[in-house]
Amino acid sequence: MILLRVDRTVFSTEQLGKFFADRTGETAITHMIFFIAAVAISMGVIVVLSVNVQSLTGATYSGSKVLSDQIRTDITIINDPEIIPYDSYEKRYTFYAKNTGDSELNTEFITIMVDGILMEPSAVQSNVIDGDVMWRPGDVLVVNVTMSSALSTGDHRVKMAAENGKSGSMSFKT
Repeated sequence: MILLRVDRTVFSTEQLGKFFADRTGETAITHMIFFIAAVAISMGVIVVLSVNVQSLTGATYSGSKVLSDQIRTDITIINDPEIIPYDSYEKRYTFYAKNTGDSELNTEFITIMVDGILMEPSAVQSNVIDGDVMWRPGDVLVVNVTMSSALSTGDHRVKMAAENGKSGSMSFKT
């Protein structure tokens, strides 16, 4: 069995003065305080940067989802541009559009513009020929646009936009 010898020497006043006069411990403590402060500041920076990176990642995901939807969506107006059906009694033009894309579209969110003028939703009636609620790829949508008066004789343009911003347009004559 090994016994360790402990030095139990009592310091004299002169030795205690030398002990407290030694400033090497203060330097180590100062370095430790600066190290802890640097670690705390760097942790704060990491938290701020990680929140920003997560925000950018979320925005990129949302943007790519919208772009993907737009790529898969396509609308083609299939009317004969020389003969657009017009009901003079109800002042209503009828347009036919085909979903030529790969995605289903909700007919409630189709936006119609005639000659650059946005048509009010109350002036637009749309239904899928098959009677379905969703406008599936390959289906034809009948869109009736009620105008306050007949369009003047000449060239005009109709534009249909889906909920994701993808649109189809056609120039026609009246």
